[in-house]
Amino acid sequence: MSPSNWRFWGLAATMGILSVLGGCAAISQGLDQPMRVDVLSQTGEIIPDARCRAVNDKAKVRMRSGRVIGVRRSRADLMIQCTVDGQGVATGQAISRPNIGFVGNFVVAGGVIGAAVDDSAGTAYTYPTWMQMVIGEERLYDRSGHRDESLDTGTLVRKLDVAATKAAVLTGPVTAPVR
Repeated sequence: MSPSNWRFWGLAATMGILSVLGGCAAISQGLDQPMRVDVLSQTGEIIPDARCRAVNDKAKVRMRSGRVIGVRRSRADLMIQCTVDGQGVATGQAISRPNIGFVGNFVVAGGVIGAAVDDSAGTAYTYPTWMQMVIGEERLYDRSGHRDESLDTGTLVRKLDVAATKAAVLTGPVTAPVR
């Protein structure tokens, strides 16, 4: 084979590899994303170290409020519940949105194959990175308005029955409805 043929096939192989991996969210974004959840009392005071649980179709994570932890990316929304003894429960739903790595599949030539891999693995999606929950409330968090690391106070969905949530902290978990 002549040197020009080697260059052609080497270039073709390199382009093939780059087309699959070039914009791949699995490489550029990773499986987990950093997330912080803060919890406020009904009077607006920050509650450090509230017990929180975040669940999606890929993983369940336990965390403490006020700390940054890795949460598994997924196409599914993330359900979050935080409890504080004697005060009640705060619940929230973080909406999963496509991230720049997913878009990069089409711009940098990762193509349909790269997009399909990222979609099925969940790496093509991102949640809000910093959320503020309030005891006695269910909130909705959508990063479409927050493309940076800024605080997302969420949108109030409904007030929770404080007496029922205080009792639930003592007897077991309260689950937020999945929308």
